[in-house]
Amino acid sequence: MTTTMIGRHREVVKRFTIELVELTLNREMHDRASSYVADSLHQLISTLGECEAAGVEMPLQLQFGERIVFYDGEPLDSPSLQAARLLKACSDRNVAMLSFRPQLTAEELNRALDLLLHPRNREALQRDNRDRVLKAFGVRNVDFTLNTPADPGNRRSAVDANPELDKAVGQYQDLADVLQTNHARAYRDLDLAIDEAAGVVERTIAELEEPSTLLSLATHDDVDRFTVGHSVRVALLTLQVARQLGLAREQLVSIGTAALMHDIGKSKVPQEILFKCGRLDEHEWHLMSQHPRLGAELLLEQHSEVDPCAIGAAFCHHMGPHGHGYPRPKMPILPSGTSHLVRVSDVFEALTSVRPYKQALSPMEAFAIMFAHESDFEPNWLRAFARTIGLFPTGTRVMLDDGSHGMVLAQGQDPSRPIVRLFAGAEGRDLLPDEPDSILIGTEVEGRPRRVLAINTQDRVVDVPEFEELPVLSTPHACLSEDLARAAANVGRPQDE
Repeated sequence: MTTTMIGRHREVVKRFTIELVELTLNREMHDRASSYVADSLHQLISTLGECEAAGVEMPLQLQFGERIVFYDGEPLDSPSLQAARLLKACSDRNVAMLSFRPQLTAEELNRALDLLLHPRNREALQRDNRDRVLKAFGVRNVDFTLNTPADPGNRRSAVDANPELDKAVGQYQDLADVLQTNHARAYRDLDLAIDEAAGVVERTIAELEEPSTLLSLATHDDVDRFTVGHSVRVALLTLQVARQLGLAREQLVSIGTAALMHDIGKSKVPQEILFKCGRLDEHEWHLMSQHPRLGAELLLEQHSEVDPCAIGAAFCHHMGPHGHGYPRPKMPILPSGTSHLVRVSDVFEALTSVRPYKQALSPMEAFAIMFAHESDFEPNWLRAFARTIGLFPTGTRVMLDDGSHGMVLAQGQDPSRPIVRLFAGAEGRDLLPDEPDSILIGTEVEGRPRRVLAINTQDRVVDVPEFEELPVLSTPHACLSEDLARAAANVGRPQDE
């Protein structure tokens, strides 16, 4: 099999796994007979057909570690980031692998998920019960291979443990999972688990000695349930800036929790609007624009005490420094410092992330837009953010001018000169034993200073211009103000348009 074919197989299997994770989350949020679940079931069956058509070996087999989903022994990092519920369900039932046959129907898949996800069926898949239960439930085209010596099944490839990856994915999953829990609770009009969210943020701060792996992972979260991935990335960016400013642990927990919960109001936006890929009409946009007010109301209505920083960030993260933006308060208010920082992180993340309707901007492109419309932000917080994150944020995949590849490990004194951990040497060759595995950009090597030649985003390679040049910009995101969005859409167009 060619490398191209293997890559194509992996991409369609990754998409299948992402949809399986989303289906798991839909089953938790909605009744099993709801239209949301039905749509998700049919989409997964359709993608299973695409896998077969693409030549993926059938049955399609997914393996499950403690924190990672695997295909053919290789980790699927992106789908794993919000797969905590699916992985826990498999672990609770000792399921090591799920196999999906192309004859599978949506109805049969839903019954299989009853066995995998419903608490009362936790013992149903034990080895002594499994075959009888599968027959009773009419499940013939989903196989459950158990993680027991008596049932090795057909796990074709060994699953190799990667402690560093497992730790980073675990940290990300904990943040995503507690946020998913809170969205589900808000959707059902239940009290939020604010203390749990703060506890996860506190553990993240304590363990975040090396943020590059976690931040790099964050850019690859393709699951889009209530924009959970967006909120986790906003929280990580906000924490990175706040830590750099030397804030105390208690302040970091407060700011991180506020950033994590800033979009909780989206749990009250109709899902057909929240997940619509096309442009929203005027009525739909009005409903979407209510999410800051709805989020603040949710937090104010809690029976337990909620940090005012979280309430303010929920209400003010679409407001400029003087209160302009939305929602329009009945009385004049000025956003807090936490709200200003979350606002900057929110826009930066939106600009630099892939969406179904837009490509990701590079950090340089995003900063060019943001500084061109500085009045949309509190200027001191925008500058503090830019100094900390840099033109090449920690976790960014880069190619240097000698053809070497690496990931930004930390920021240097100059925002255009980060410290890069090297994965490959010049022209992409393996690093030699005596070669350093990291370099400060601008350091001279063989008489020539190394510079970043290109950035590898999730969907494209962005050439890095000389810094006196203005980068070419691209599609805006809906969270931008009208002025910002208009400017971003027009940059790079011919002047006579």
